[in-house]
Amino acid sequence: MKSLYYMLISLMPMVMFFDIIQCSDSIQVSASYLPYLQFRDRPYNVSGSMRSLHLNDVPVLIQSGSMHYPRIHPDDWLSMIQLVKSTGINCISIYVFWSYHEVEPGVYDWTSERRNIFQFIELAKSEGLLVLLRIGPYVDGEWSYGGLPVWLRPFTEKYKDIKIRTVNQLWQMEMQTFTETVIKYLHPLFASNGGPIFMVQIENEYDNIAHAFPPADAVAYMQWASDMAHSICSICYWITCKYENVDIKTNNANNNYYSGDWLRNIHWPKHNYTQPGITTENWIGSPGWTQFGSAKPHRPIQDFTYSITQYIAYGAAMHNTYMIYGGTNYGRVVGRTHTTTYSFDPPILEIGIPNNNHFNHLKHLLNTINYYVPALLSVGDNPPPLVNITTKGVASVNYTSPTNISAQSVIFLINNNDKLDQTVVLAGSSYTVSAWSALIIDGHSKAIVYNSANLSDNTLFKLITAQFKNFSSIQYLPEPSLISSIFTNNNKYKLKKSSFHVTLPVTNTSVMQEHYSTTLDKSDYLTYTTSIQLNESDINRENLTLRLPMRCESLFIFLNGKWQTSIFTQANEFNVTTILNITDLKLKPYSIVELKLVGATMGLDSYGIHLENMGRGLAFKLNDTVIFNGKNIVSNKWNYQIGLIGEDKEYFNPINNTNLPWKPISNQSPNKLSNFNWFRLTFQTPANLINNSSNLYQVNMTGMYKGLLYINGYSLGRYLTIKAPTKDPIPLCDYRGSYDPSKCRYDWGEPTQILYHFSAHLLNNNGKENELIIFEETDAIPTQVYIKITAIESSY
Repeated sequence: MKSLYYMLISLMPMVMFFDIIQCSDSIQVSASYLPYLQFRDRPYNVSGSMRSLHLNDVPVLIQSGSMHYPRIHPDDWLSMIQLVKSTGINCISIYVFWSYHEVEPGVYDWTSERRNIFQFIELAKSEGLLVLLRIGPYVDGEWSYGGLPVWLRPFTEKYKDIKIRTVNQLWQMEMQTFTETVIKYLHPLFASNGGPIFMVQIENEYDNIAHAFPPADAVAYMQWASDMAHSICSICYWITCKYENVDIKTNNANNNYYSGDWLRNIHWPKHNYTQPGITTENWIGSPGWTQFGSAKPHRPIQDFTYSITQYIAYGAAMHNTYMIYGGTNYGRVVGRTHTTTYSFDPPILEIGIPNNNHFNHLKHLLNTINYYVPALLSVGDNPPPLVNITTKGVASVNYTSPTNISAQSVIFLINNNDKLDQTVVLAGSSYTVSAWSALIIDGHSKAIVYNSANLSDNTLFKLITAQFKNFSSIQYLPEPSLISSIFTNNNKYKLKKSSFHVTLPVTNTSVMQEHYSTTLDKSDYLTYTTSIQLNESDINRENLTLRLPMRCESLFIFLNGKWQTSIFTQANEFNVTTILNITDLKLKPYSIVELKLVGATMGLDSYGIHLENMGRGLAFKLNDTVIFNGKNIVSNKWNYQIGLIGEDKEYFNPINNTNLPWKPISNQSPNKLSNFNWFRLTFQTPANLINNSSNLYQVNMTGMYKGLLYINGYSLGRYLTIKAPTKDPIPLCDYRGSYDPSKCRYDWGEPTQILYHFSAHLLNNNGKENELIIFEETDAIPTQVYIKITAIESSY
């Protein structure tokens, strides 16, 4: 990836922190855009006033971008930080994902897989970037259970009385312990030690759920969170997000598509004009509103840059792009039904190159703002007024020193009317401001240096692509746990054990077990098995009925080892009624049959009120029933198998799978196989498409439906290829007017996600073959799978 970065910076004018260089026809970038370089490795303090944040009392303007270390392969961390930096940002915003680090109560992992947050922050430091550390520890972030660990749920005895995100002793104790642990572990990287972490967030978007609690409890909880945070680190600059009622010592920030009016009409008045305006999330790429089965979102860059320009003009101290680079939901970390990609149409694509829809136009804006930072901050805590130029929505903000006419100055013209282009005269010059757009005008030359509606600066990168289908072999192996019976010859029960757990962590015979409290999130799959004795009237029927509540995405039903039916749903709860066919089982009166239910989940909800009550699985609530041919069998003895045998034995690991009895698939033999198979596709690493450019890889999962994907033993996450609904006609996408997630969607009638990214660092370059391992739940045609390869045209 490093070679790609160096090729990119040769193609794009790079902002250098040690000098001032030309970056467009009219704008140069000031050296002050990387303020951390003045303080790196020297202790500094952070404070805030109405107009700006301050490092050692030096006012700064923070242009930030979100990127999440667990969603990026560690070998790509540096190159992606460098590419993000090239947009003109001076800060990286990251969440700390509690469930990813405290893997068991009191057991922390800061180094394996993509968990080395310390190293990631040190890389940001090496590039001169500040870091906003968003501890939460509830973060949402489309992470399963909002980033909270699954063991912190009321389905276990220890936490049966827990209520999260409110006044509750169990929750507050665990929240404080984790916050203390993070602060202690990352302490060397804080501002007080010369590190890049200059700001820390406690809690997240609390106003979204405050209504679910008594008002006094909501206020008391957030006041406690603020006091707790300051007791852990009294010299840290603490913020929260979307809760204006917290005390003045914790800075409230905003999450929204537009923050200009919030700043002037809500935030400043609420806090007596003492708190700077901070936005922790201005959404582009919309990963939070993209689920499997939905059309893909697109926020037009003209709307995004209009919102930033308006916010900066109105007096923002810090703006953050969420996500500037989204990355990939590797493994099974993502929240329920959200896509494996976390990068729908962001400024930098998931494969790690600039997005032609957004990149250069956004970069031009950020660099223009960086150049005018001296003028923007020269006013101190006396921001210029917002002057209405017309009665139809055009306003101006003029950052000009009244005492020093030679000082840098800048004028903003903002047209907040979403329909009318308007022409105005300002200081003797005439300007046409398109509807829903903003102009940045140099105060001395009166030249327009940025126009949010004009995309002529958005020079495109030229890409070439190829399809790689040259697999050395394509093989398959049925999942063993679903093709064998649990009965011995004398019909005695035989419990199948999984090494995931020696014993189940929960025992409750009155209901079936809730999925995550049983599996502890070791697998998406939980198999429930019981035996049922049939009477004579049952045997005389051709069919039996089964009814039960389903709170998982997939359910597979087997009777005496024979597959009966499969159900897939994205509903939170689905009441199943199905017919079981027994005509081929050759049963006698009083025979014992085996009922096997395989439930598969796709994560816990990442957002919502009273998350602790949202379990997953089959019939685990007290009043649930499982009706088998008229009889409630919910209290039967149920045996549980956690996960798949192939997961337990790591069929996806090249070290373990070479001696397995893989069966070949060829184009001459039947390609379509029945449910529950592991597939092994082997191939040599392809040569680079072009010289001086890195290949970028995605697996195209055409022919497959739903399952798990691995490359050389590394989990690329879940895949699901269901299509979005069709829409005819497709609405036109007009950037003018307020954006929301239902606006400007594309690929109606197409799979939400067919491409699954993996880092080039995962491939073997020593002549050793690579293994693409797929576990597929349903029938599939693995011969249609191929690898899409992308590269930037080096001659551009």
